[in-house]
Amino acid sequence: MDSESFSATVRAEVCQLRAKSPSRRYFLTGLLCSQAPADSREMPVTVRIHGDNPGKIESYFAEEGYITTFDGQNIAISRKGSSSETTLLEDMVTACLSGDLPEEATEDEDGTHRFARYFMRGIFLGCGYISDPHKTYRAEFHVANGVCSILTVQALSSLGINASLTSRDNYAQIYFKAGDCVSDFLNYIGAVKAVLEFENIRAAKEVNIQVRRTVNCDEGNFRRQTEAGATRNEQIERLMRSELATMLTPELKEAAQVSLENPGSSIAELGQMMDPPISKSGMSHRISKLLELAAGL
Repeated sequence: MDSESFSATVRAEVCQLRAKSPSRRYFLTGLLCSQAPADSREMPVTVRIHGDNPGKIESYFAEEGYITTFDGQNIAISRKGSSSETTLLEDMVTACLSGDLPEEATEDEDGTHRFARYFMRGIFLGCGYISDPHKTYRAEFHVANGVCSILTVQALSSLGINASLTSRDNYAQIYFKAGDCVSDFLNYIGAVKAVLEFENIRAAKEVNIQVRRTVNCDEGNFRRQTEAGATRNEQIERLMRSELATMLTPELKEAAQVSLENPGSSIAELGQMMDPPISKSGMSHRISKLLELAAGL
């Protein structure tokens, strides 16, 4: 799966979502703003759908009082009469592109941030993508209109998502990379299936990371334990070849023999091999005494 295939999955889901007025109008506002040229202050007359399935988008425009024609990539928009519905949508888009934000752009009375959620759904469908979560976590939007780029950052901020804004050749690049933010964004725009897929992938990655950490830790501990055992046994072997070996107590001789025969074992494991078994501290005391004698040679 690449970034475009995951984005296509999200877009396909978003295209099939239903929205009633005024949420529908907020969504179309975001979609139209995402397509506005750099210096435009008027509503675009065509919308490019990034995906093969426009779903209910054409019907949205029809419900708002527009005639549409879809050529496989672009939806051409034209007025049908002069209904108040068309005026409402055009006024909202024009207000956004002029920086004179409508009241809906502020926090909703019920705290649901409905304008921001549906507006960002339209922005994503028009100019956004999300990377393959198997590789990295990143959501990105390429917005040509400068005023709209600022509104996009503000809408994300109202949803608790802090996005970065950088300038490229002819557009603003808005992005965020935190996994929690990407998951929250998918949830805000209504892509529930995509959220489940994203979280499943993220959970699997976290498990794999934890397994690798555990394996690396175990390997590191075993390597250090083996190296320590080898160093310890060099000293004990030198002691056992010296005249002092005949003067060792039976307990120390047994400890030396057990250590030499099990160079990769820990002190606690060596203690359990004694006859009778002794504690880790007891075995450590005997090994320390052997090393002390070896150091005095």
